[in-house]
Amino acid sequence: MPDSHHPDGLTPDVSTHLAEALRAVYGASPADFMAVRKELAAAAKADGDAAGAKAIGALRKPSTAAWAVNLLARQDPDLVRELVDLGVRMRGAQARLDTATLTSLRPERDRVVAAVVGAATAMVGDAGRTLSAAAQDDVRGTVTAALADEEASAAVTSGQLTRALSYSGFGEVDLSEAVVRTSSGSILSVVRDGVSSGASASNDTAEPSDDSGATAAERLQRAEAELEAATAAHAKAEALVAAAREHADDTRDRIGVVERQLAKAREADERALEAVTDAVRTRKAAEAARRTAQAELDRLRSATDD
Repeated sequence: MPDSHHPDGLTPDVSTHLAEALRAVYGASPADFMAVRKELAAAAKADGDAAGAKAIGALRKPSTAAWAVNLLARQDPDLVRELVDLGVRMRGAQARLDTATLTSLRPERDRVVAAVVGAATAMVGDAGRTLSAAAQDDVRGTVTAALADEEASAAVTSGQLTRALSYSGFGEVDLSEAVVRTSSGSILSVVRDGVSSGASASNDTAEPSDDSGATAAERLQRAEAELEAATAAHAKAEALVAAAREHADDTRDRIGVVERQLAKAREADERALEAVTDAVRTRKAAEAARRTAQAELDRLRSATDD
């Protein structure tokens, strides 16, 4: 949640210069990133904000796909809110093992993903650049990660991604060096007209903007629902572990059977090789005997002729 004691909901470790720099550099074209960052760092230093200047100078240049997502967060917050809302519903259904809801959400998921990729591609085009097929795939992967993971969703809504995100289908999304964080670990979100003005620290997640006025009772109800979902997810994980162990045991048993069959086959192969060796030896002996007999016959015939 935003901090009411700081402008724009910024945390105490975020200076005004840094906030302004974040708005500017991650909305600028990657081609202009270095120049804009250098100019803003110099301005902060000239104003006596040494810490802000250092933080600005350390900001990472975004990939083209990350820049496209950052443009989307700035220019089409309604579509980003739609993405965030869909992600909340999908994760809730997943936690409840509600396959019917997940199935019913699939068409909406496909539509939103296509809309985000299309909008990001168009925005990059409006900026005079082209979003390659590979970069479009990266945007699609980032959207998928945001739907699957709350932290990834917060990173997308921050408008300050530095690289594309991806989701393997299991576990958390890797956000290392993917988004700007404060020294306290918060994901900043200071985008004008964006989804929110501040994302939470690493163990919290961004909520849709219309939750800002939630009552204590509503927050309690939401927390209870989240606990129930987490409990269901834990039970599912336990079941998956048990199933995996059972599968591993079955696999080991099958391996044992195959290994025993292989050992028998090797023994049979060795016996067959021995039989071949004996047969070859017998054939050689027979051939030698035949030659000896032929020689004796030839000798006797020669003696008779004489």
